[in-house]
Amino acid sequence: MYIGELSKKSGLSIKAIRHYEEIGLIKTPQRSGKYRIYEASYLDVLAMIKLAKSLGFTLNELQNIAAAKTQQGLVPMDLLKAEIANKRTTISQKIVQLNQSLAGLIKLEQEVEDYNECILESIEKNL
Repeated sequence: MYIGELSKKSGLSIKAIRHYEEIGLIKTPQRSGKYRIYEASYLDVLAMIKLAKSLGFTLNELQNIAAAKTQQGLVPMDLLKAEIANKRTTISQKIVQLNQSLAGLIKLEQEVEDYNECILESIEKNL
């Protein structure tokens, strides 16, 4: 399939696909004349890239993984698992920070309510 069809089927722009080729995330396809011809397997690879990006992986992180692929095109699972473990740790830390922020918001809301009650009581006493 040509790059336009790959773009439509993958949901990625032609520019993104070309960029992924340039930085080594996907292999350069064979050509027929001046046209790139993509096999259906590119759809799977692009879907994995989209998923990884949606899970917080950067293109640089994905490049490191792609660079470690074997000659058969296999991703070393030990490297992938290590990168996923790092991402889990980062996400867990963000969850802790977000939970602290939520607790802080609850505390702020309560303190403002208490403050307002004190002000209203003071006004009522002075009336």
